[in-house]
Amino acid sequence: METSEYLSTVESILSIARNKKLTFQFCDDSPIQDRVIHMHDRPVVSFSSCSYLGLEKHPALIQGVHDAVDRYGTQFSSSRAYVSAPPYQELEALLSQMFNGHALVSSSTTLGHQSALPVLATEKDALVLDHQVHTSVHLASKLVRSGGGDVRLVKHGHLEKAYDLIQELSKKNRRVWFACDGVYSMFGDLAPISFLYELLDIAPNVFLYVDDAHGMSWAGEHGRGKFSMHMPMHDRLVLATSLNKAFSAAGGCIVFPSADWRRSVETCGGPQMFSGPIQPPMVGAALASAKLHLSDEIYEHQALLQKRVAFTNETIKKLSLPLLVENDSPIFFIRMGAPKVSMLVAEKMLADGYFVNISVYPSVPMKRSGLRLAITALHSEEEIEGALRSLARCATEVMEEHGVTRNDLDNLFATALPRVEKVLDEDSTVGKKNNEKVVPLSSSVKTGLELDVPSNEELDVELDFFHATSILDVDEDLWNRTLGVVGACNWETMRSYERVFSGQELPENNWDFHYVVMKHEGKPICVTMFTCLLSKDDMLSREEISKAVESKRNSKDDPYFLTSKALMMGTMCSEGNHLFLDRTGPWRAALMKLIAFAERASNDADADRIIFRDLPGSDPQMDAFFVSHGFLKVPMLPSQYVDVDWEEEDGFLDKLDAKKRWHARRYTISLAHMYEVDAFGPMHENDRDLSDDQIKHLYQLYRNVAQTKFRLNVFPLPYKLFVELLHNPSWETVVLRLKPSHGGPEDHTPVAFFVSHIQDGHYTPFVCGLDYNFVENQGAYRQVLYQIVKRAKVLQMDVVHFGMDAEFLKRRLSARPVELCSYVQVNDHYNGIVLNDIISEVGLRDKQKAS
Repeated sequence: METSEYLSTVESILSIARNKKLTFQFCDDSPIQDRVIHMHDRPVVSFSSCSYLGLEKHPALIQGVHDAVDRYGTQFSSSRAYVSAPPYQELEALLSQMFNGHALVSSSTTLGHQSALPVLATEKDALVLDHQVHTSVHLASKLVRSGGGDVRLVKHGHLEKAYDLIQELSKKNRRVWFACDGVYSMFGDLAPISFLYELLDIAPNVFLYVDDAHGMSWAGEHGRGKFSMHMPMHDRLVLATSLNKAFSAAGGCIVFPSADWRRSVETCGGPQMFSGPIQPPMVGAALASAKLHLSDEIYEHQALLQKRVAFTNETIKKLSLPLLVENDSPIFFIRMGAPKVSMLVAEKMLADGYFVNISVYPSVPMKRSGLRLAITALHSEEEIEGALRSLARCATEVMEEHGVTRNDLDNLFATALPRVEKVLDEDSTVGKKNNEKVVPLSSSVKTGLELDVPSNEELDVELDFFHATSILDVDEDLWNRTLGVVGACNWETMRSYERVFSGQELPENNWDFHYVVMKHEGKPICVTMFTCLLSKDDMLSREEISKAVESKRNSKDDPYFLTSKALMMGTMCSEGNHLFLDRTGPWRAALMKLIAFAERASNDADADRIIFRDLPGSDPQMDAFFVSHGFLKVPMLPSQYVDVDWEEEDGFLDKLDAKKRWHARRYTISLAHMYEVDAFGPMHENDRDLSDDQIKHLYQLYRNVAQTKFRLNVFPLPYKLFVELLHNPSWETVVLRLKPSHGGPEDHTPVAFFVSHIQDGHYTPFVCGLDYNFVENQGAYRQVLYQIVKRAKVLQMDVVHFGMDAEFLKRRLSARPVELCSYVQVNDHYNGIVLNDIISEVGLRDKQKAS
């Protein structure tokens, strides 16, 4: 997904949440007591605070602020590269004592990452990221990449793959860093300590960079953090943490195993040198908090929080809430699925007086949204129980309304967490476990959420639902009336596709077909089809992006790098709106049933994504509907159409403006006499058919085009398809031969061709092939486009579906653009993150070339 598309999607989702008063809100101006805040003129119990120990009103910290502001003022406005305020030296000494390392305080944890990582990992090094490591680490990794470092990603649900990758990288880099979280901020799961020790055992040049911001204070000796409980500071670990959150002050802290590394980051880390420092009042608070952490009092606060956490876990079990992972972390992630479900439950809980955080895209994958409850030592057991009972009631109501079952959630989150199998030897005493377990699946937990049929009012409509896996089971007249003129998918054509895309050697050429027909009161209200197939994740990316991805596929000798199994509306052989939807009837009910079917079919096929494609690009109703159901809106290339509403060639030219008319005459029409044009297919009574050798030649012409068409990057179609379409009555194959007298082959071998679908006045060229030796001087591609328009007129068609790409040349022949979009639902965004990293690499390379 390009940056502009990503920003548009994020804004759409969070705007919905803002309107529901769930994000970007302000507290009313009233005293905050414990966890009770006031919003919209009413008190609510907040479960959104990351101040897990509730130290923000501790008398010692407040006094620390007073003392510092009285002594040093409100700010000390000087770069630390020159001079630091007096409390800094003492604060870093105390933090170094806490962690048994060399501490460097930063203005924030994010700026700490941006200071440390580009210094630690240079062009001589590699950095491997757990893809769910905190966003701030991802941002810092971009600086590492821009500095020449080799940055790689490993999927959080498959961390075991990091082992082989790091083993490979360790052989050719000075250092290999593996970056992860100690406590993951959204799901609340913990770093797999045993596996990290296994990584360190690979080679002495393997190092760990761990962000334990959410593990700070509430666990460990001196409150040094959950991660440090299981892996104390050592010479191949750099630990980043927060002085906000449970520490209750401000800023961040990076702990190094050596004074030399600390000095290098302090001296060369950009934000460390050029950003402003933590101001004296909050340095005073941090100093007081550090002293508290070094006292025995910290263990009293930790014990109280653990009591609240244990009570929360116990209550969640009693209520059978769909918790993702159970451990001793104060972060609880309750699985919901689609963003709409999370928002509705949170909205209902707010009405009950409980404010909880929604975890939605981009913090988590689109279909793995949920509610995030942060428990603090200040919460009472009554408040916790009240919130959880409210959650249980609201979740049951919303999930029943939207047909969400526990089994659905189990499927959606099945690969959300690492399943690392490697463990330490039995005699190891460090890091063998972290008291964490995934909650049982639905087979062992029965709840009131398990309903098979939605029951909300919008779905309480009588719809006849029909599903088939072969077009032979679908009424031919109904299909052709509703979808026959869309792209290239009439009833006969679907029969051909089914014959071609089965029993093939390559996985991308084997498709599963799904046909859906819904009727209301006897009339079709929704008709569509899906194919389940392997697709390239960069299919709609810019040309330079797809070229970079293909380069990586070649270098890795892996043609399936960045590919995913998808349940896609339509086929890879057709373009157009494959969704017949009667908007005068109960279309929302039909669409909800269609999405439910698509999700089931996707799960059954173990597909990674669902794609509703080629839909109108400007339809606010559909935008709101799909986004709220967990889909991303992705713009597509515009599709081009030519209206065949002219009589003679002069009439066609009259449709063009003066400049286009001149171009058409000069570069296209004036060259038409150089070509011989023949049409083949069942509708034509030719004296001869194309021989096998001629078909193979045409297929090679197609492959010439396919291997250069990066703007729509798809797998090449099989040879068998071209043979099949030559015998389909809905298709014609048109061959262009350049006469030898004009430089064409002496044996009259075709230099270009196209294959078109014909149905009820709609002419749809599907693919073309070219001999590029005849494109520049003899204008073979322009001639293909012109002959397409001419063929449509000869066959008395009404409109030409010119399709996507090559917009400039098509518009010179009067094509009009129609904006399209897709709605995409992805189970896991790992491939998207990898693709975004490639986009960043390409952008950086282009800027370097420009400079």
